Amino acid sequence: FIYTLIFAVLQMSTATSTSAGFGFSTAKSTSDAVSEAVASATEKLGSGAPSIAFISSTVTRDVEEVRTEFVKALPNGTPIHGITSSGAVLTCSGRKSSGVGCLVVKSDDGAFATAYDFEDGNKAAASLKEKMPSPQAIFMGATPGAEEGVIEILSKEFPSVPVFGGTAADDDLSGAWKVMSSETSSGTGISLVGIGDSVKFGASMLGPYIPTNNIVKATKTEGRRVFEIDGKPAADWAYEWLGEDIKDQFNDGGLVLPQTAQSPLGIKQPSGEYVTNHLAAFGGAEKFIDFFAPIPEGSELVVMDSGDGPSTGYGAAMSDAYDSAKAVMGSDPSAGILVFCGGMAIAVGDNLDTGLTNKDFLSKVEGLPMMGMTCFGEQACLAEAKTNVQRNLSVGMVLFG
Repeated sequence: FIYTLIFAVLQMSTATSTSAGFGFSTAKSTSDAVSEAVASATEKLGSGAPSIAFISSTVTRDVEEVRTEFVKALPNGTPIHGITSSGAVLTCSGRKSSGVGCLVVKSDDGAFATAYDFEDGNKAAASLKEKMPSPQAIFMGATPGAEEGVIEILSKEFPSVPVFGGTAADDDLSGAWKVMSSETSSGTGISLVGIGDSVKFGASMLGPYIPTNNIVKATKTEGRRVFEIDGKPAADWAYEWLGEDIKDQFNDGGLVLPQTAQSPLGIKQPSGEYVTNHLAAFGGAEKFIDFFAPIPEGSELVVMDSGDGPSTGYGAAMSDAYDSAKAVMGSDPSAGILVFCGGMAIAVGDNLDTGLTNKDFLSKVEGLPMMGMTCFGEQACLAEAKTNVQRNLSVGMVLFG
């Protein structure tokens, strides 16, 4: 495979004490589930509040109840960053449908700073800037459609600071997704976590695909919408590419996420890196197509091949994502976050458990407090271009030490 590797080489300094814990539960009662998850996560942390709690839940639960129960169960004053995950919370032992998860990290004072706004990325960024003017990196959570706007804001407010993250998701694109904080949850929320210099940190984002010789140009676009490819209606080209499986959507409009989940369209950057994009929907009679990431006008779109990734649950890609993040950090991690694209979850189906329990991947993360989330978009910093991007159909790892 030719992997699209995205990671940031970050300045590292030694944290004097960093510890972490992870817990999950699938208990029917949300109160019981959160209590079990928090008890497992905080069991070995000792006294005092964690520096940060990363939480996740599926939308089969009342998300505001989930958030409220976490606030009650966590030590008083624990900052929270949370998003909903599509279908399941991911763990080293596989998917946990209807689960709740909690990853807590305890480090030096000032190691993390959080900021949140109900809907305004500018306000969230300003709040983070006040609390931590110069983070070594930012971990973000937003909702579908808002990501590139938040990235643009962060790139202006925090020049040269790498941004990584995962987008809140639901189970059926109904808009039930939520972003959570200590104070509230919102279907339009923006949550930011500033990572201070005292924390050892490494992150990666991989697009585990092979570029093919099927290359076209997006000749008329607006944001995430492509009207023309090679000067012709975009939907005509996409129908010719995808075939009869999407005939109804071609004629009437509609989502095509399962049909396109194994074949991203990559945009090759001047640096040689690819940013992968998921073709999401057809516009019917208007013959446009929509993506889950912006498509700049004039971009060359390269059809990518996923090889044996779907049949193996992308276990090799998870392992490589861990290795890449660890190489950046330069030491063994204390905690990790797995960011796994919801489109890839569609592509692998039940094989996702095979990937999560892949022998090579498991040998690296077994015993590591790690929470995985299935997201509707991924954010990362291009290693060569040094720019922060919104992308799709990717798997990444964020490590703390």
